[in-house]
Amino acid sequence: MDFLKNVSIKIRLWIIMFTMAVLILFVGAIGLNGIAMTNEALDRTYKDSLKPTNIISRIMLLMDENRVHIMLGLQHDPKNHYPKKERSEDSVRIHTAAITNNLGEITILLGEYKKRKLTSEEQDITNLYAIAHTQYANDGLVLAINALKEKDFQKTSEIFLNKINPYYKNANLRANTLLQKIGEIAKNNYREATERFAFIRNILIFGTLLGILFASIAAILLIRSIVRPLNKAVSHFKHISEGNMDENISVSSQDEIGQVLSELAAMQGKLKIMINELDQLARTDELTGAWNRRRFEETVETEMDRLRRYGQRLSLMILDVDHFKKINDLYGHSIGDQVLIDLSNTIRASLRASDSLTRWGGEEFVILCPNTTAEIVSNLAERLRKEISSIKFQEVGNITLSFGVAECGSEETWEQWLHRADEALYLAKSGGRDQVKTIRRTSSRLIEKETTKISGASSDDQVKPVQH
Repeated sequence: MDFLKNVSIKIRLWIIMFTMAVLILFVGAIGLNGIAMTNEALDRTYKDSLKPTNIISRIMLLMDENRVHIMLGLQHDPKNHYPKKERSEDSVRIHTAAITNNLGEITILLGEYKKRKLTSEEQDITNLYAIAHTQYANDGLVLAINALKEKDFQKTSEIFLNKINPYYKNANLRANTLLQKIGEIAKNNYREATERFAFIRNILIFGTLLGILFASIAAILLIRSIVRPLNKAVSHFKHISEGNMDENISVSSQDEIGQVLSELAAMQGKLKIMINELDQLARTDELTGAWNRRRFEETVETEMDRLRRYGQRLSLMILDVDHFKKINDLYGHSIGDQVLIDLSNTIRASLRASDSLTRWGGEEFVILCPNTTAEIVSNLAERLRKEISSIKFQEVGNITLSFGVAECGSEETWEQWLHRADEALYLAKSGGRDQVKTIRRTSSRLIEKETTKISGASSDDQVKPVQH
């Protein structure tokens, strides 16, 4: 195969496509041969399907032989008018023994027939036939055998005429009905199988011809498409060098050009992932996965611009874990970190899609709520407070949160707005913790509005420094 390295891609493609065509023809030939073999197997299957017919026919023959043996036994009656045969004990015994053997063989044949997978209709007909044969055997043949053994030819003749003949006629009718049903099922199965294999044969022939056509078309298209992938590869390299990582690099072949494009796409994907990871690290708190201050500052400027332009309401809450220092002192920083992780996951699951959670520092978080009033955010904070206080955290148990809520004024900076929320948090802390406080701004002064509390703190509380 080394000589292919010295020929052009065009020649190599022609060789590949010619090989494909030969392989398709080879596969088609194998398929046609397989169809021929399948047809032979189908013929054998049909012949095998006739075995039930042979079984039932053999049973009918044995039934008729039993009837004949009774008639032959009656010829040993000294009073009959038929030509006399040699009368002996052995002659009658031979006939009765033959009947007994035939009944045993019929029982075996019926059992073998019932082992087959029968349709519901075939099963019903088989049951009716079995009942008719049982009546013919037990109520006719067995009684006649006993009468013959006792040399009661008169009784035997009566049983023959009144029971054996009508029972035989009924059983024979049931057997013929069963044979007819077996024939119908065999013909239907064979017809369906023939249609199925004919369909497969036609599909294979059509697929082979279609494959040859497609191989020819593909050869022409591949030969004509050599230059286009080269130009695309050059264009992709240029875009990546310019920093464009979003362009889709499609790989349409597995030749040398396809391998180059594939590696280029993989490199672009890895570069894009690395850039996104770096951006995520730069904008996300490493421990909790919440936003960091950088991302919050980028977002809050956009939301405040919407407030000034379109009058959309904008609120936030600051929350702080009560007595978090005790958790670190009693259980260690690893447990404290896990509490913060579980806490942030719980909060995120309770927020709206438009809200965002930011870790502001230590055990303090900020939740930004666009297009929302302070009253709505206070209700959300109260719901979060109750939800968190009902959760048992790993090893620590229950914890409580204090909340400070503030709605942004159109003339405020975000630092002033955040400061008001921080003051509300101080009020919640100094008022006994585990509560929600709201401070809203009026035109002349700051008014502290208590939206929810558990204990302590009223509207007259003084803002004092409080240890978080």
